[in-house]
Amino acid sequence: MGPKQVTIEDWDGDGAIRIPDEALQELGVDVGDTLYVIEEYVGNARCLVLSKTPQIPDRTDELVSHWNRDGDE
Repeated sequence: MGPKQVTIEDWDGDGAIRIPDEALQELGVDVGDTLYVIEEYVGNARCLVLSKTPQIPDRTDELVSHWNRDGDE
């Protein structure tokens, strides 16, 4: 799934966005589920990321985890 454009709308005086059904399906979530908005940098660009977990693992952490699993076999 590529980037999706969303418009910030007014919801009782607060800013709100609608999340397209395709994005919800890709994340495996539905209305009533909890998502976290995480600030991340892609290169020098500041981005907001939707995640099912409160933080996104650092890629280095993923590599170390992978190496540890390989060493256990």
